[in-house]
Amino acid sequence: MRKDIASIVIGVAAMAVSFCPFIPIQLIGAVAAVVGFRLAREARREDYRRDLTCSIGTVASIAGVVLCLLTPVVYLVGQIILLVAG
Repeated sequence: MRKDIASIVIGVAAMAVSFCPFIPIQLIGAVAAVVGFRLAREARREDYRRDLTCSIGTVASIAGVVLCLLTPVVYLVGQIILLVAG
């Protein structure tokens, strides 16, 4: 499988995992998205003609990392607010 396509698949999977209600699974998704980011960079270095698919893989992986790390933080802040409020 080509690295650029694999990075897209991993990035999309990480975005899907970010909506899972279990924080350890979200952290695994963040690690997977970092791997997808690395694959996209390696694929771009190997063949400059795959720039579009590498860019899509990079964006999907970055979005996966952000969502996987932001969702637990928002959840914990919400739980703290609910605890303090009432």
